[in-house]
Amino acid sequence: MQMFAANDTWDLVDPSKHSKPIICKWIYKIKYNDNSSINRYNARLVAKGYTQTHDIDYDETFVPVAQMTTVHVVLAFSTANGWHIHQRWM
Repeated sequence: MQMFAANDTWDLVDPSKHSKPIICKWIYKIKYNDNSSINRYNARLVAKGYTQTHDIDYDETFVPVAQMTTVHVVLAFSTANGWHIHQRWM
């Protein structure tokens, strides 16, 4: 939780009166090298989205996704034309 706060990953807010918090759980994995030694530890937070109700807890399901090939082409094209690139979060 301290890492998320330090990276400004999210803001902690009070839930609204008309919605309920989404239940979630932490998934822990250990990544191994080819020789069975530990490479790194992985942790991710998984939301149980199936507990949500459409038009009550959410109203859209769009998630922007880009393929790396597309990102590479855009970066190469913008570099060749001298364009400035910036990233915008929704």
